Amino acid sequence: MRALVTTHAPWKPLCIGAVITGDDHMRLYFRSPERDRTYGVDVLTSRTGPGLLGALVSPAFLANEHLHQPSDDPHCDTVVDLTDH
Repeated sequence: MRALVTTHAPWKPLCIGAVITGDDHMRLYFRSPERDRTYGVDVLTSRTGPGLLGALVSPAFLANEHLHQPSDDPHCDTVVDLTDH
């Protein structure tokens, strides 16, 4: 297993946690300092790697409101479902 380590910039979203939600599903939690919002990003664990994680810490990616869904998760304000992408 390898770790993804990066230097955090104060304007970039910060990964603050993750939870396994199914056999091949995981929700990653990101805090956006620009929007004062927490995002829950649903991904398939079989397709999660450094490329996807690098894209998710882009402020522009999480700002794409076409991907946003209302959240009933008490740990995030908005859900982004990437399980079909």
